[in-house]
Amino acid sequence: MIKQILLDNKKKIIIAGIIVIAIILIYTLRSGVDDADYIYDYEKLSIGEISKTISTTGTIELLDPVSILCQVNGVVQKVYVDFNQYVNKNQLLAVIDAGNLQNDIVKMQKRIEQLNIDLKNMENDLKVKKSMYKENMISRSALEMAENEYKKMQLTYSQVQIDYKNLLQMQTNTRIYAPISGIIVSRDINEADPVSWNKRLFLMVRDLKTMKITVVIDETDIGKVKSDQKIKFTVNAYPDQIFTGVIKQIRFNPLNRGGVITYDAVGLCDNPQSLLKPGMTAIVTLEVDKKHNVMRISNDAFTVIPPFIDKYKLDKDKKYIWKKKKGDIVPIEVQTGLTGDAYTEIKKGDIKPGDTVLIRVRKKISIKK
Repeated sequence: MIKQILLDNKKKIIIAGIIVIAIILIYTLRSGVDDADYIYDYEKLSIGEISKTISTTGTIELLDPVSILCQVNGVVQKVYVDFNQYVNKNQLLAVIDAGNLQNDIVKMQKRIEQLNIDLKNMENDLKVKKSMYKENMISRSALEMAENEYKKMQLTYSQVQIDYKNLLQMQTNTRIYAPISGIIVSRDINEADPVSWNKRLFLMVRDLKTMKITVVIDETDIGKVKSDQKIKFTVNAYPDQIFTGVIKQIRFNPLNRGGVITYDAVGLCDNPQSLLKPGMTAIVTLEVDKKHNVMRISNDAFTVIPPFIDKYKLDKDKKYIWKKKKGDIVPIEVQTGLTGDAYTEIKKGDIKPGDTVLIRVRKKISIKK
């Protein structure tokens, strides 16, 4: 009898052991990690500044560049200036050889002299014919013919005078002078180069202390950009230096860049050390809204999802933050204002500065060995 009882107890112990082992195996198979604890990160509600910005790109350009164009056909005879050189207004920059221009001017002068003589003779002849007509020595048609010939000669003389002035202007245009005082940004000619009408010879700018920046604005952000807004930007040449500027113009002309509609905003930026060069690409930050001395909390407070969220019935159309209250974490309905890059304004709710708010939940995971 005793032996039977011992056998029965042994069976029970074996069965219990099997059950325990099965439970351990099931738990191990379901997860390779512990049912880990959670780490909760908090932040206190504060009073401070909220800033909303737009990040985009821009291009550094010259402010009010002046192109000096060729006004005569010929060959560059002499160039007196070079890139980056500062020149004064009316300083001689280059001379162009216009070929037979001087000979043409001399010929035109001689023709004018001859026309002067011919015109004087025709004027005297017309006076004589008018006298003869009064004495009925010639017909009316003969007088009119003489008058017409005289008028034709006057027109010819006037046209030759115009042509002569044009030749003189062309001669003047063979000497290229600086229209402003400033810097030669580009020299597009060398000596012995052929040049033609309207070819650019030089590009000038008054100075490089102020530059223009053209900023690309996406159509979704254009309504937030206004004149006199401040911008900050960097360029690849000086990644650690922050430059500043101000938007001065928003252009209405839409531009399709890779299937995306954008608009150009033009700003001015200081360049006291002449570090910025035309053509540089800028990484631009535009401040489109800002508030001071408002109650704020990190934007993360509105995206955190606590593991115990299911036990609360929250309205999906309302906004909540999770406040730490007497050792517990409870949802608080709030009304928000400006949402900035890092913080969101709290306008209304059962919350005050200094209250502790949940902003992040992390799961502490330990791997079973």
